[in-house]
Amino acid sequence: MKYQNKFILLLIIISIFTIISIGCVSDSIVPGIDPNPVVNPDNSTVSYIEVTTSSSTIKVNQSQQLVVKGYNSDDEWVILDKSKIKLWKWTVQGCYDCFKDYVDLNPKSGSLTTTFTSDKAGTFFIVAYYQENVGDDYIPTYYTYYTEIKVVN
Repeated sequence: MKYQNKFILLLIIISIFTIISIGCVSDSIVPGIDPNPVVNPDNSTVSYIEVTTSSSTIKVNQSQQLVVKGYNSDDEWVILDKSKIKLWKWTVQGCYDCFKDYVDLNPKSGSLTTTFTSDKAGTFFIVAYYQENVGDDYIPTYYTYYTEIKVVN
């Protein structure tokens, strides 16, 4: 009887730690990737943005965090204002309508990070749109830096 109670208690403790560790991973920034540098360079005007991720291949139903970084005309990393991320968007190689009910990208704006999940295998392209000032074109206008993620079974 004592052995059975200890086993059940141990199972509960392991379950709690597993739930906590899974929950913490989904809300954290990708290790080694800070959404912004500590200080801005002298030239802090954003010339282009880039979406990065820790892995370009994930499994179906697995989440992947993406981070947007901004750069000036000297290719120096600059500080971005998360409120100026107007849209996170995805597209897929092939039939978009065939995938739209199976893909989640959250949040869709106002954040330097987003989380991508697909319930269906395919090759996806994720992009963020940054607008420095109201009325300006999105940065970048013509040189959009998509990040490719392959979702496999």
